[in-house]
Amino acid sequence: MLNTYKTILVNKKQLTSDVYLFTFKLIDPPGLNFIPGQYLIMKVPKNKELVSRAYSIASSNTIRDSFQLIIEIVPQGLASNYLVNLKENDQAVFQGPAGQFQLRKNNKEKIFLVTGTGIAPILSMIKSNFQFSIFNFQLFWGLKNYKDIYLFDELKSSFTKATEDKQFNLKICLSREQNLDMIPEPDRKYFELGHIDVVFNKQFNNEAMKQWSNFEFYLCGRREIVDSLKNFLISKNIPQENIVFEKF
Repeated sequence: MLNTYKTILVNKKQLTSDVYLFTFKLIDPPGLNFIPGQYLIMKVPKNKELVSRAYSIASSNTIRDSFQLIIEIVPQGLASNYLVNLKENDQAVFQGPAGQFQLRKNNKEKIFLVTGTGIAPILSMIKSNFQFSIFNFQLFWGLKNYKDIYLFDELKSSFTKATEDKQFNLKICLSREQNLDMIPEPDRKYFELGHIDVVFNKQFNNEAMKQWSNFEFYLCGRREIVDSLKNFLISKNIPQENIVFEKF
């Protein structure tokens, strides 16, 4: 049975033209326990009823009294209109946590292939587990344009804190840019042109592909994109049991 959480909005930050970072504080109960990768279900008023909208938690599970959501605002969307009009200290009700999208406990290297706001549960995983340095991480994040990027400094900071025996590699894949000239020179190493599958092929040579049993792949994004990426990985002879996904 899902728990019900009464919260208040403490901060709403616009990250891009249509993506916002919402921070909610727990009121009753005062704490939230969840597994990184899970989502919460927001109860959105519609006439005299409440409808449900699911959003992945983007914050660390080491923080108990609040949580963050990264949400793309859809024009005229019921939940989008509700969220955009929320003001600080306004109340909101959630249920959860729910979902089976989570890191498996083994020694396999973790490779994340995500697009858009599919970065949210991955951020939660990285923030929650990074301090323990127990996994090798590789993140391929697909976006259309450079202007669509958000929380880059936070991501860059996480991926530059690699320990001596662990590696954390970040590639942001820009599918609609013609070049990387707009990116400051020191940051260009984190970027590639093209869709995720194209960039992925460039990163892994035939020798690495022989070791697929040592990798796990975590996919998150829109349904059609996740399905396409899953089929792409299967075409590379990656075992289906090594592919974990969440789609919306």
